[in-house]
Amino acid sequence: MRKLFWRYNWGALLLIGSTGAAQAQTPAGSEFVSVCPIPKPLIEQPFTPIADLPVGAIAVLANRADIDSQTSVASFYGNVEVQIDKQQLRTEQAQINQQTGNIVASGQTRFTDGYVQVASENFRLNSGENRAYLSGARYQVAENGARGQADVLSVSPQQVSLEGSTFTTCPTDNPAWQLKAETITLDEADKQGEAQHARFELFGVPVLYIPYLSFPTSADAKSGFLFPTIRSSQKNGFEFEVPYYVAIAPNMDATITPRYMAERGLQMQGEYRYLSETGGGQFNLAYLDEDKSWQTDNSRYLWRVEHQQDWSPHWQSYVNGIFISDDDYLNDFGSDFAGRADAQLYRHAQANYLTDDWQIKIRVEDFELLGSYRSPYRTLPQIASEYQWVGPRGLDYRLFTEISHFQNQDNDADYATRVHIEPEVSYHVEAPAYDWLAELSYSYTRYNQNATSQGRAENPERGIPQLRWRGRLNFERDVIFNKRGYRQTLQPQVQYLYAPYKDQSNIGIYDSTLMQDDYRGLFRARRFSGLDRISDANQVTVGASTGIYDQAAREVFRFSAAQIYYFDEPQTQLLSSDSAVTTSRSDLALETRFRIAERWYFNAALQYDMELNRTQKSQTAIEYRKGPVNLLQLSHRKATNILGNNIEQLGMQSVLELTPQWQLAANWYYDLQYKRTNDGLLAVQYSDCCWAMRVGAYRRINRNLEVQQNNAGVDAPEFDNGISVQFIIKGLGSDNRSLLDLLEQSLFGYRHPFHLSN
Repeated sequence: MRKLFWRYNWGALLLIGSTGAAQAQTPAGSEFVSVCPIPKPLIEQPFTPIADLPVGAIAVLANRADIDSQTSVASFYGNVEVQIDKQQLRTEQAQINQQTGNIVASGQTRFTDGYVQVASENFRLNSGENRAYLSGARYQVAENGARGQADVLSVSPQQVSLEGSTFTTCPTDNPAWQLKAETITLDEADKQGEAQHARFELFGVPVLYIPYLSFPTSADAKSGFLFPTIRSSQKNGFEFEVPYYVAIAPNMDATITPRYMAERGLQMQGEYRYLSETGGGQFNLAYLDEDKSWQTDNSRYLWRVEHQQDWSPHWQSYVNGIFISDDDYLNDFGSDFAGRADAQLYRHAQANYLTDDWQIKIRVEDFELLGSYRSPYRTLPQIASEYQWVGPRGLDYRLFTEISHFQNQDNDADYATRVHIEPEVSYHVEAPAYDWLAELSYSYTRYNQNATSQGRAENPERGIPQLRWRGRLNFERDVIFNKRGYRQTLQPQVQYLYAPYKDQSNIGIYDSTLMQDDYRGLFRARRFSGLDRISDANQVTVGASTGIYDQAAREVFRFSAAQIYYFDEPQTQLLSSDSAVTTSRSDLALETRFRIAERWYFNAALQYDMELNRTQKSQTAIEYRKGPVNLLQLSHRKATNILGNNIEQLGMQSVLELTPQWQLAANWYYDLQYKRTNDGLLAVQYSDCCWAMRVGAYRRINRNLEVQQNNAGVDAPEFDNGISVQFIIKGLGSDNRSLLDLLEQSLFGYRHPFHLSN
């Protein structure tokens, strides 16, 4: 016999927190704040709590009660509330069998077990089955607001079964989509639902019959199909891809995506992600067995690996690499991990040992240049260490050492080993009004080179001392502009750099390139990256930077200018004469940032040749930003002698929220030299609480890197045109990518306001 607690309910019920349906909480700044209504809970009046109720006992509040001692049936009338553990029932009248624990209720009935709320005309609890039955029911799931109707609804611990039912997560009275199924089961423990013989309806019209469907009932990850994407392009033809997500463990998942392309075939894509307390990583693979659009039957693929690991407080490691079957893979298929306009792929694995004084790095790295260029070298391996010690009298000591082995990717006989030792002593003085730095270093390098037939010595040695002195003054003042107070700073600085000339023409180029001569670059200690070329120098760099800050210490304006004056023109060059200095001064480097208004920004960088009176490089951008969903950027860039070509281009990128439901994305890049559009994209997205649709169209130049050196490929380029459609049903899975992410898939992805630095 179940123990029955009951009392007459003459007074008002105590008000406690309701177990009503979860209300959709929208974060501040969300694009759907004014769109999604909050569903009205089925249980508006909270239940009266009954404290200290024994497990399994039945407690009743009612206006009147009749108990039949012979049948052990208790009848309750008027504002009846029944509580059994987490289950709570409100009805007009109810009968409870004290022998079996069965309950029968009729009239307006409201029921909840904390997971689901139900409104029906009757209620029956079978104590033996520990299951409650309600017919003609309306229900709401507390966690995600899912709701619907059911001919018969039954509730057992951690499970809800619906017969002849509907299911939707739309909060509107007329849902845009819903499932109608013979049977729907909602599992509270697994937080998933299953539907048998379901019809999927859009705006009341059946569009799809599904014999079996599994879907999540919470925001937690769950295995199942994600929403498909449909595209069409000239190169690939009709495209259809449908991802399948696999929730392996709380710290591990995978996604398998078949991608059908009518002109190429079926490509399989896979992604595996994992996470641990000390690291994590990701592996991606895309494979097309035979590309029907190619004359050869070669397979085409991309695979990528990334892993980060903390082995101890001092030891760390990192691996990152992307590999493709051919130079045109990115142009033909695209990738989330590399841009279509990328000219190279970088791969490396590295282990670091870090203490307060020592930094040791062990690394292997590999560059893959896309197109017909000089074959690069792999670093197999590189061991570098740096020791820093703060000595007496303000002197800082540094010892840098490196051992590197280089291997030509296409010629096994072309390799070299480099040993480099570089001690340095420096003295730094810093005060509020000024700071200055003096450095004295000596670089000793020895090589063991095998490819001596290319004009290289077998064991060249090089020792170069270097002296550097840099000083900077700090001024500031208060100014009034337009009746507002501002603070202006001015930082003039000067640097002297000296290093004697050393003939290095018998040393190969393994990891050195010419660095950019922007404002900050002019104050570097070296012209070249890597160690194969250390330029001679007898020069002074003069520059200044001024900034204006408002009363909230936000920078509203910045302007910087610098130039190098050569006492002796540097003689050290790379493979070509592009790195040669033939004038007494460098290009004038200018940079500016201007906060025009609260959301408007202007950025520009320029390198101007004062000898030839022409702009060598420039990039300018004006940008409007308002939160994550509103962006407008207009840009212009110009560069001379980039691989023998000049570039001048206009650009526009935007993501705009037209209304809370409608968003627009567009980009456009126009080549001023060839009078053509190199890249264009237009996408529109409609999104509300229930569903979303994204439609996009693009036109971009077809970068065929295999014939890049053919002039006809430049003068008469091919273009690829395409469209894509993606339909998203919210509540059965989601796509978290924004329209800004969509711009990243174009030929020239979105970039924050430009700088000319490397």
